[in-house]
Amino acid sequence: MLPLLTFVLSITIVITVYYSGLNTLNNSLENNIEQVGQLTSKEFANILNSDIGKLENLKNRIEFTNGMFLNYWEKDAELLIEQTQSFKFLEWIDSTMVIKKISPLAGNENALNLDISTVKYRREEWIKHSKINQTNITPWSELTQGGHAFLVDVPVYFNNHFQGTISAGMDFKTNFAKFSSSLNDFYAIELYDHTNTLFFKLNTNKKLNNPINYNIKILVDSLDNQAWTLKLFPTNKFKLTNRRELTSITLIIGLLFSLLISLLVYFYLRIRNERRLAIQSNNKLLVANKKLFKERKKAEKASSAKTEFLSNMSHEIRTPLHAILGFIELLKDSKLNKADKEYLDLMEKSSSNLLNIVNDILDIDKIESGKIELSEVKFNPVQKIKELIEVNQFIFLRKDLYLKAKYKKTNNLTVLGDESKFIQIVNNIVKNGLKFTDNGGVTLVYSEKITKSNKLHIKIAIKDTGIGIPPNQLESIFERFKQIENSVKKQYEGSGLGLAISKILVNMMGGDIRVKSIPNIGTTFKFDVFFPIIDNQDEKPQDQKLKTTANLADLNVLIVDDNNLNIIVLKKFLESFGVTADTANNGLIGVETFKQNQNYDLIFMDIHMPIMDGWEASKEIRKLDEDVIIFGLSANVTTEAIDMALENGMNNYLSKPFKKEHIAKLLQFHFSH
Repeated sequence: MLPLLTFVLSITIVITVYYSGLNTLNNSLENNIEQVGQLTSKEFANILNSDIGKLENLKNRIEFTNGMFLNYWEKDAELLIEQTQSFKFLEWIDSTMVIKKISPLAGNENALNLDISTVKYRREEWIKHSKINQTNITPWSELTQGGHAFLVDVPVYFNNHFQGTISAGMDFKTNFAKFSSSLNDFYAIELYDHTNTLFFKLNTNKKLNNPINYNIKILVDSLDNQAWTLKLFPTNKFKLTNRRELTSITLIIGLLFSLLISLLVYFYLRIRNERRLAIQSNNKLLVANKKLFKERKKAEKASSAKTEFLSNMSHEIRTPLHAILGFIELLKDSKLNKADKEYLDLMEKSSSNLLNIVNDILDIDKIESGKIELSEVKFNPVQKIKELIEVNQFIFLRKDLYLKAKYKKTNNLTVLGDESKFIQIVNNIVKNGLKFTDNGGVTLVYSEKITKSNKLHIKIAIKDTGIGIPPNQLESIFERFKQIENSVKKQYEGSGLGLAISKILVNMMGGDIRVKSIPNIGTTFKFDVFFPIIDNQDEKPQDQKLKTTANLADLNVLIVDDNNLNIIVLKKFLESFGVTADTANNGLIGVETFKQNQNYDLIFMDIHMPIMDGWEASKEIRKLDEDVIIFGLSANVTTEAIDMALENGMNNYLSKPFKKEHIAKLLQFHFSH
């Protein structure tokens, strides 16, 4: 009886301990699954919000620029699709619910010009979310162009009106799978949209036949209270001792009692270890997020410091340059012998080179900070190219080189675009050919054709007979501060920014630039740009050369500047037009002088002055007189400085150094009849 009782007791103890341990294991498993489920749901929500946030950032740029950014939003769309795997395509849906733009177009042609009001599951939610300016997420949907995706609509408002939505076809499965890979196959995941459609699953074929699982809702649309459902299951890696095997091992259960306890402890510790790893992963994510936040702040401070440095550097260099170039221009009008004129030409060339380097650096800074924009004026491209060739002929002849132009298939049309930046591109490449060519010269070939979308497609090839570019350096020729090699860089002047700026501007105009070169034979640059053709070709571009009928000698002028050299140069310029001027050495004296004599017609106001700067002085003068013309003067050419000048009441802005002809044009514009 005792052995039997012992056996029965042993069996009872073993079974009791087994079921007790199994219950403990199941409870631990439930807690573990719950914690992993919460962590997974939070990470999935972070992925969702992060990816949709990038789309909303694109919307913010469009609204900030009052829609101007829509003209070249495709570049941002391409970057988003390239950098974020969740984006399959991006669309612009206008306020009539028609898809007007889509990127990439290839593979999505069927969706272009689609009226989404005819799509049952799109119309009501799109309209409802657009009215209250809230992002909308559709169910997992079958697309017109094939395949499935979530359609995310971000309403865009500018000019106080709803304009349309930036919409994206998004599939988060790749990013979800990346995070889920850290779960080491211990869990199976099922993710359903708010219509209970399964769109993501992981390890579902390995689910443990166990009632333990964890469900949680991920809110994706607070307006409609729509949420995704995340279901988490343990996989067969958590497989426990099969109860059916218990009968067959009853006889040895007593002998293996201690081993069984050890195994139960082992399983328990293993589950706890997985829980610890999950918590560690979460902590690492938190640390990484904090580190990224700190690095972003550092980058923002560095960018701000760089902009401030460039602004100060520009001001400190351009201010003395203004005086130097001004005196050079004044001296050129005086009687000089041949040697003095040559020295003066060399001084002007060196000063102009320094000014060009400063301008190139500022252009690059504007491009990097996203503050450079394309203007729209009416101009004739082929006529501007002819003028550029004519202007540059002399500097080529001085170097015993030729500058030729060939025109093929020209239409002599007027277009709408950024004339100055178009000429800047061509001039940069032509001057590059002049710089690196000692024999022969440069040939420009110009051709154009009209596209089906009524745009003028301009192709330009510029070939020189210069030193050429080694094949291993062709790919880096458009990089910033790059020249062929150190020895060449010392021999030839320049900042190394001209080609980099040209490439960026060409891309902004919808074109591309390429280069071919043979060392010691020559180099050929080819690029193309696109400009809209204006409808009324009889309306020609305005001639900027206005004729004045005003008697400038009758003008009462006040110059406010703390730099005596700048005052002397400006007074000499004005005297050449028959204008005499009063002066003040800072903003406070300028305001007092104006109060004593409010008959001034024109004030030249420097920006950076002691005691009272030009912005504050202009604001004070505007309180006394709304009509007096104020021209801002500064070596600071940043967009912020110009905007601040206009906000404080200045009528126009002259950036130092300026030439006498700039003064003449402003006087003609403001005082011509």
